[in-house]
Amino acid sequence: MEKIYRLMLEDILPTVAGGDAGMQALIRQSGEGLQLNGDRLIFTLPALFSFTVAHHNQAVDDKERVTDSMENYSCFRELLFQHPPNATLARFGLQVGIELADLNPDLIVYKLLRLDDGS
Repeated sequence: MEKIYRLMLEDILPTVAGGDAGMQALIRQSGEGLQLNGDRLIFTLPALFSFTVAHHNQAVDDKERVTDSMENYSCFRELLFQHPPNATLARFGLQVGIELADLNPDLIVYKLLRLDDGS
């Protein structure tokens, strides 16, 4: 799951924030839980995980594919809580904030922000 975690933090989120039209088009097609509000990414963890797994699986051969399963998602979520993403995202001038809080971590809606934005 570390590979998926790094792909999300070091490739997908910075690419979306950088305004990459191809990545933004994929997000617009992804459906509920992952959307663009203007140029700001709004997401839930399960939706971001599924999107990242699908993106990864398109770029690798069959033996390197990752299953979009509850077990793998749980490992991914555990990595997020053990290694908060904002330290890594800061290198890209980004941070993750909460758009809509919920007691269930899978229902929290997050937003991707530029460090100089903060709102």
